[in-house]
Amino acid sequence: LYFMDFPSTSSKQSSSNGRRLSPDNISNLKGLLEIQSWDRVYNSPSAEDAYSNFIGTLTAALDITCPHTTSRNRSRNRTQEFNNPEVNILRMSFIQAHERYLASGQIEAKEDAAQKKKSYDLKLKSLRRETNSNFIAEASNKSKAVWSVINSERAPKREASESTWKLKNTDDDTYLDDIFTIAEHFNTYFTTIAEVTLGHNNAPSAKDVNLCSNFTGTGLNMFNLTSNEEVFNTINSLKSSSSSGYDDISSKILKYCSSVTCQPLTDVINKSLTQGLFPSKLKMSKVYPLHKQGSKHDIKNYRPISLVPTVSKVLEKIVLSRLLEHLQRNNLLPKGQHGFIPGKSTITALAELIECIIDNIESENTVTTVFLDMSKAFDSLSHKLILYKIRNLGVSGIALKWFESYLSGRQQIVELKHTAKGLTKALHSLPQYVRRGVPQGSVLGPVLFILFTSDLGKTLEAFSHPVSYADDTALITSSSTAESLEINTYISVSMAQQYCLNNDLVFNPSKTKLLALGRHKDHISGPPDLEKVDELKHLGMILDQNLTWSCHIDYLSSKLSSALFALKRIKATGTTSALKIAYHSLFESHLRYGIILWGSSSNGNLQRVLILQKRAIRIMADLSSRDSCRESFTELDILTVTSIYIIEVIIYASKQNFPRNSEVHNYYTRQAQAHRLPAHRTTLFTKKPSFAGIKLLNSLPDAIKTGNAKTLKRRLHKWLVKNSIYSLDEFYDILNS
Repeated sequence: LYFMDFPSTSSKQSSSNGRRLSPDNISNLKGLLEIQSWDRVYNSPSAEDAYSNFIGTLTAALDITCPHTTSRNRSRNRTQEFNNPEVNILRMSFIQAHERYLASGQIEAKEDAAQKKKSYDLKLKSLRRETNSNFIAEASNKSKAVWSVINSERAPKREASESTWKLKNTDDDTYLDDIFTIAEHFNTYFTTIAEVTLGHNNAPSAKDVNLCSNFTGTGLNMFNLTSNEEVFNTINSLKSSSSSGYDDISSKILKYCSSVTCQPLTDVINKSLTQGLFPSKLKMSKVYPLHKQGSKHDIKNYRPISLVPTVSKVLEKIVLSRLLEHLQRNNLLPKGQHGFIPGKSTITALAELIECIIDNIESENTVTTVFLDMSKAFDSLSHKLILYKIRNLGVSGIALKWFESYLSGRQQIVELKHTAKGLTKALHSLPQYVRRGVPQGSVLGPVLFILFTSDLGKTLEAFSHPVSYADDTALITSSSTAESLEINTYISVSMAQQYCLNNDLVFNPSKTKLLALGRHKDHISGPPDLEKVDELKHLGMILDQNLTWSCHIDYLSSKLSSALFALKRIKATGTTSALKIAYHSLFESHLRYGIILWGSSSNGNLQRVLILQKRAIRIMADLSSRDSCRESFTELDILTVTSIYIIEVIIYASKQNFPRNSEVHNYYTRQAQAHRLPAHRTTLFTKKPSFAGIKLLNSLPDAIKTGNAKTLKRRLHKWLVKNSIYSLDEFYDILNS
């Protein structure tokens, strides 16, 4: 067991070593690549050689135009001040006026200096607001950018001139203080943790499997070739980021040069697809240790953040499109799985979970939901088992060979930032092989995981209904009697545990929880070693045994209160546009999440959130606590929380294919095109997002609800912004009037 210590000392002007990726340098890189010959790529017989020549040419051009240099770290605002001619003129004007006052002592000279100082300060304030606003607007992670601006405007932190990593060995209390040795220990820990975890679980390693298949549909034997256009579009679909893998090629660089590099890259990718070979230089990942929680000195409290080469993401996206097409054509996408599948999300997973629970309660059943915890799920998978599973899904021939090449021979290095004498450098460990799991940070890795576990539902279907988002799985079991429910729950959990043992997954009973709901929930006892809880957090929402959502509203209110503080700070340091961006990224993003579920819980819960939202609007519109903000919602083009619930739940329900009245009877009535609401016994049933959404949809005038989902959303948004609705009763009153 190792522990870490990060001492730091006095503040001096700090500097860092890295590539100079200024706009001019990147433009020069593109210009240099335009005159390069790519014949060595085109003439290479194998994908391995073709990519080596491609990345060699790209790296050589990068070294010439964007070399590694040492530069001083300077804040965004200070950089803008030095580069702004008007600021420099105002500063010099103030300095000269101040010197005249010091020389003469005259009141007129003092007043002139004060006026010039005021003009200079106002310009600096305006420039800082503009700089902060541009920084937030251009950031890919708006929330992180907002908090960065807020923290930069506080009292500045003392920058460390020394940053020494120390690794403590608890066996003899000695320290490893060599940075390279520490990086090596991190790499060893990360690459062996899966085997160690499996060993502690007493799980037998997966047996050798024969890659035979019982698949009978239309198989995926080889991949269709790609084109320059597809590669170009795939590159530009990447999220712009300055982060890069070990090769220093970020998505920002590759996207800027995409018109030049897409043709040789297309050649590399087509050779990879036809030869079933994944280039070895794309199998190297760069890993950062990130602290999770607990003591920062404990190596177990760190998880790896992995960066794969950007070109690898392009190739993987192209393969993924062909794999998904095959899975959709043969109806092979796993049922009940919502992770990394087009059109599905954590919200659809939560919605299926809640609707299934409510349906069972409506049928007078008691329900248990067991939330499985699988330790190191993505890291522990056997490569042989992965290939066996995808072979059973119809992948064979060159396509299967490609996946085998993709998984084998993968390596990773660990990068640590090290500061000495005010200079920050990045130090890397030696590469180590990764022999288990799917590649972290990759495009295909999560998809391979959900395909690997696609047979879990069929394994458990006789006793429970699994609903998953990647490795977050909930097992829903129901029965009319407590005795049979306890038995079926026990069998379901036992079968899930056995499934994990058979598939190199580590079932963690200490973190697996049971939530009972329904009439006899208090009489249900869970399986041995499982904790029964009254509430728990799942996929970012807090579920309680009565589905009141009150605990979640408490949690949400805390998040929104923190966002209100951020809005106040941004108002003082940014422009109106930055304030609105901050509202959407910090406030409304939390408010929207899961609103189709908690929005129908009670009028009181909705009003609690509305009060906080009104405070946000008053900050943005510069209103006092007694001023009405109803008109400000419309002026700022912001929906009230009630309006957000209405539009989100209607759009969700409109996609559920509810039958219309005209499909039930042949009589022509005014409500013939309205969706038919199912009969129900309980009030809880009316709070289902599908039921509540259809009820609201039926109430809309034809001028709004006719058309497709996109048209419906646009028209409804326009109508709701105009009316600034505070409650559902108000919504129905406006419609009826």
